[in-house]
Amino acid sequence: MKKNLSEFAAAFGRAGIQIFTVEGRIIIHLISHGESRIKELLLASESSYRGFYLALERLKAKGIVTSELDPRDRRARLIRLTQHDAARLLDSFA
Repeated sequence: MKKNLSEFAAAFGRAGIQIFTVEGRIIIHLISHGESRIKELLLASESSYRGFYLALERLKAKGIVTSELDPRDRRARLIRLTQHDAARLLDSFA
């Protein structure tokens, strides 16, 4: 198990994403739970409000996640993984 986690971390590291950071916790939550509201991700990231939003903006800038209005509740935003390399990396570990 430890070797798989190391390989997983190394694969994301080659893509410029350190998984043991706020960005990594966001990605892991999205992989585990699918699209999520910002509040869910903020809690899962175990980060400050500011740190979370800085990390989220970095992930958006890299094209790893997208943000859009929740069609069921237009006050909320949904975050989801894109078809970026991060999503493709997941397929290699499934």
